[in-house]
Amino acid sequence: MEITLQGVSGGGGAWSSQDFVNHYYRGNGRGVTVGETGHLSAIVSQYMAEVEARLKDDIAALARAKRNGSITDVFYRSYGMTGVVFSIGDTVIGGEFSGNVEEQHGVLTVEGSFDFYLRDEFADPADIGIEVIDLGETIFENIHRPLDNYLRGRTGLPPRGPQRLGVQTGEPYSITDDWSGKLSGQIYLDPARSAYG
Repeated sequence: MEITLQGVSGGGGAWSSQDFVNHYYRGNGRGVTVGETGHLSAIVSQYMAEVEARLKDDIAALARAKRNGSITDVFYRSYGMTGVVFSIGDTVIGGEFSGNVEEQHGVLTVEGSFDFYLRDEFADPADIGIEVIDLGETIFENIHRPLDNYLRGRTGLPPRGPQRLGVQTGEPYSITDDWSGKLSGQIYLDPARSAYG
């Protein structure tokens, strides 16, 4: 059985980790597609390397159980993509298979199509809900400067300038994409004679 994919090519230049962070602060929460970030092909390649044999085995088992007629399968789980794109990290990839099987003389002919999806969210650069700029600057701006300005005010001196908080927040955004595929091939009804299942 062979799986061919559609909708995984194209996209712009690959985003760096800094591009993901910049979009968190400047993108106003606008979601992006993985293709838009330039990483769809690499992520799909890694995903298929992990699941292609299992998908084929699962469909072969369904085909053997049905023998003639339509078959469907739904699948999803979290996959670690940190080694491919650090900013995407662990992400949910899933999909649905819909196809037909026909038996003739102990051989099953299987054909069908896949609809795949990826769903993720870039919540914040440190994955803690806030992004601290710099510890030293944070201490100075949030403890020393207010205390200095308070003491200057008590002695009649003007404050040294506006206080700048050391915490910045951004807008979380979704990272999604969809692609499709086709499966076709023949397998033996007897799993002991087959490479699948």
